[in-house]
Amino acid sequence: MNQFNIYDSLIDFSAIKDFCRENGRLCHYPKEAVFVEQGSIGKHFGIVESGYFKYTTLTSSGNEAVVGFAFESEIVADFHNSYNRRPSAITIKAGADASVSQIRMSKAKGLLDATFEGNLSSINGILFSEIYSRYLELYRKTPTERYLDLIGKCPQILDIVSLRDIASYLLITPVYLSRIRKNLAKKSGE
Repeated sequence: MNQFNIYDSLIDFSAIKDFCRENGRLCHYPKEAVFVEQGSIGKHFGIVESGYFKYTTLTSSGNEAVVGFAFESEIVADFHNSYNRRPSAITIKAGADASVSQIRMSKAKGLLDATFEGNLSSINGILFSEIYSRYLELYRKTPTERYLDLIGKCPQILDIVSLRDIASYLLITPVYLSRIRKNLAKKSGE
């Protein structure tokens, strides 16, 4: 899968990824198993070895909304809240059967502090930039443009993630996503 989270290529996490793989525990999460629960402090930092995780939050009507993903070789954690020992505003759960090389967040915090010499402002800046960019795209682009960008960046996502979760991530209904796909198929067939 092409890299979904841009920050992972902008921040050198290689040392902590290597540490997780060499010293962490390889844990299996069946589909829908929770890695971090909304309202709880995340205890682990991991590297996705197989499968994927989806980041979700509850809407005011109690429905689950997908706000992000972590795919193979990417970091899975509620980084900011877990690092700062704050309750998570999201739930992270396996979108499919998944395996993670994980370490305790307290150990990850020590490694991150040592690697970045206690100055995490560059990491926070890159994370903020990516999130802010995604937020602005909701206003700048139509749902069709956002869908095309997503599959252009990560064409394999259609083979891995359910259309319902893709629609939720794009902030549209599954029915509307079906219409988009049908219209695009019709245009490409003309």
